[in-house]
Amino acid sequence: MKRNFREESITDVLMASLVGLEPFGIRVDFPDEPTTGGDMEWIFAAPLELNGGRYLRLILQAKRAQFAKLKVGGYWYYHHLDHGTPAGHQAQTLVGHATSAARGAAFPLYAFYHPTSALSGASGALPAIEGINLVFAQHIAPIVKGGCGRAQKKVEHWRKHFMPLSDILCWPAELISDQAPDPANTTQLMVDGTQFDLPVMTGGFHPDIVAARLNSREFTANATGGRRTQKRIEAQVFDRIPAALRRAIAGEVTREDRMQLKRPRAVLSTRLRRDDPAFLQAQELSKR
Repeated sequence: MKRNFREESITDVLMASLVGLEPFGIRVDFPDEPTTGGDMEWIFAAPLELNGGRYLRLILQAKRAQFAKLKVGGYWYYHHLDHGTPAGHQAQTLVGHATSAARGAAFPLYAFYHPTSALSGASGALPAIEGINLVFAQHIAPIVKGGCGRAQKKVEHWRKHFMPLSDILCWPAELISDQAPDPANTTQLMVDGTQFDLPVMTGGFHPDIVAARLNSREFTANATGGRRTQKRIEAQVFDRIPAALRRAIAGEVTREDRMQLKRPRAVLSTRLRRDDPAFLQAQELSKR
């Protein structure tokens, strides 16, 4: 579009595009005040679980690729990857979210934004460069600590760690009841004059299933660059959904709730429980 979009703008477009998925249990909230930095929060919740429900928090820091033109050709890189004072402090803070007080802990990820001209298909053992790729923050933090050179900022340097956005966005839908949904005025089908009630469906993005998928992704013992990586961080699921998050799930966010938000937030809520037969099916399908 011949325009140099910032991370915040792309993040706003991404989050706003999820608004249309509200019928599938996905709700989006924006902070009361504009934020900077392009970061966002995704929360996966199972409010019907025992012990007050279960939930998983993800914190995503966005970085967009820029093109460095050379006399012959050029390369793509993340100019502000080691952002912060001192250099790299932003990445350390992001990883710190995972080791904060238990109920506030969040799994840290980077969301790398790539324009069309930067895209590339999978090649050998290297994954595809897509419009959005995810990378575990724990790979990045030790490399950018104190600052890093242009070589460590190149897209190709991080490509081996790339995961697709579908790893946190695409999940199976599960049938949880063949009874007529309540209320009865929900969507219905009419075939040759015969009316059919749609069964009750829910997203297969149960927080335990999401955490299992993230934790199953391959981790490397050492990141390139000669520095040892930090201890492996795993996605954690917690019981007892906080009251403010329950209001978000119910679509009853208050002005006070919005004022407490630090970043755009997507809440993906499922009706699945771990004792549902559908849970096992969603678990198996999510591994494919």
